[in-house]
Amino acid sequence: MKVKGTIVTSVQEYIKENFPNRYREWVESLSVESRAIHDKSIMPTEWYDYRTGLVLPTEAGARMFYGGDVQKLSWEIGRFNAEIGLKGIYKVFILIATPQFIMKRGGKILASFYRPSMLKVGEERPCGVDLQITEFPDPTLVAESRIGGWMEKALEICGLENISIRIKQSLLDGADKTIYEVNWE
Repeated sequence: MKVKGTIVTSVQEYIKENFPNRYREWVESLSVESRAIHDKSIMPTEWYDYRTGLVLPTEAGARMFYGGDVQKLSWEIGRFNAEIGLKGIYKVFILIATPQFIMKRGGKILASFYRPSMLKVGEERPCGVDLQITEFPDPTLVAESRIGGWMEKALEICGLENISIRIKQSLLDGADKTIYEVNWE
């Protein structure tokens, strides 16, 4: 699998912003392959190996800064990525679009950052939607949690409250798709 450079840099940027005094220590803790990616400028439009560029560096960060809680760090990086990515003209768009529309756009967004991947809309409710990842050849807790955190922050930017995101089933558990049950008020 491949991941877009902007996803890889969000790991770096999160760690630099939240743990600036330990950033070099984090880079030095990475495998030779991951360090080769994170020790130089990452091109936002280039594609990088999913495991060495994203998964392993996030797991290393979880060990260093979150007591090994990969889910927590990944969720926070997903939120951070939404905050950074949904600025300027995108923020105006987010503020005027309906939450359902934004969540439906997730399929196009996901496919533009993870290759190959596919996200589809399942059940829609007045204050919620089920989103299904039907293609993601190498599912990880890192990716599932990042995606959930991104959705949560995007909905917060929309001005919604009482957001609930629950993974009803997961590719990680051998299911044929991951289903996010997303609700809000």
